[in-house]
Amino acid sequence: MKYFCFFLISCWLLFNPLSAAAQVSVHFKARAEVSGQRIVLADIADIQPAGSATEALGQLPITSSPAPGRTKELYVTTVINGLRNRPEAADVDWQGSQTIVVERQAVTLSPEQMQAMIAAYLKENSSILPKAEIRFSSVRAPEAMVLPAGTLTWKITPSRPGIIGSTNFVIALSVDDKPAGNCTLRGRLEVTAEVLTAASTLHKGDFLTEENVVLQRQDISNIDNPLFVKEDFLGRQVARTVTTGSILKSDYIVLPPVIKDGEMVKIIARKGSLQLSTNGLARAEGRLGETIAVKNISSNKMIHGRVDGPGMVSVEF
Repeated sequence: MKYFCFFLISCWLLFNPLSAAAQVSVHFKARAEVSGQRIVLADIADIQPAGSATEALGQLPITSSPAPGRTKELYVTTVINGLRNRPEAADVDWQGSQTIVVERQAVTLSPEQMQAMIAAYLKENSSILPKAEIRFSSVRAPEAMVLPAGTLTWKITPSRPGIIGSTNFVIALSVDDKPAGNCTLRGRLEVTAEVLTAASTLHKGDFLTEENVVLQRQDISNIDNPLFVKEDFLGRQVARTVTTGSILKSDYIVLPPVIKDGEMVKIIARKGSLQLSTNGLARAEGRLGETIAVKNISSNKMIHGRVDGPGMVSVEF
């Protein structure tokens, strides 16, 4: 009798080879963790045995993931019904939990970390003011941000292109090179540096000398284009009155005139390759590149010419 039963089983396996193969089993987990935006079957179940068919089954999409740091509950009957018409899911042994709680991985960015990003950005850009001390004090920072898990990168944009005078910084965040949101930190940018300062009141036209200017450490948080190197500006003139202790800015300073009012000058008249010259009398002082009135001695007419150098103006005709 025993040999007869063995014979029957052997015959059944011989004529039903597919039934002899190991059946794919899907064992659903009670809890699962995902990182991407989509949930696939392999995220929420253990699938056996290993093989290409199992891998194809595991990559079948189930539903969208919850928001980063959040959870979503799935019902197994709904999952199975959604896969019923997929050929990869035919003849599968479904097992395990009846419900699955899926949690999406996340990274939390704290206000302190945002502040550290700004501090690092200012340090990286310290070359714009190599002799200055720059510090940003956040007055209003956003709440902690929950971001998707992945490689976090960011780009910082100050409210003013030159950084100095900025009242806020925008941090554009990306995870795995995909936009993940923006945050804005508002506060006070404190900048101190040794800058050129008037040692006494300077009047329009005064020349800068070793005696009337001095380098002093000042708050330049709201100063545009202050001057840092005294030697670069000695001998130049101030274009406006500057009171004692005031910071000198680049737009306060002009080069001294190379032509004086009433000075005899040479007038160069050009047209294409043709060039003529005559003498003239300057009717105003002029700096390089400026246009001044000049009296043509030969014709006794007033013309306007560009200052090209000491005692020389040019006109086009």
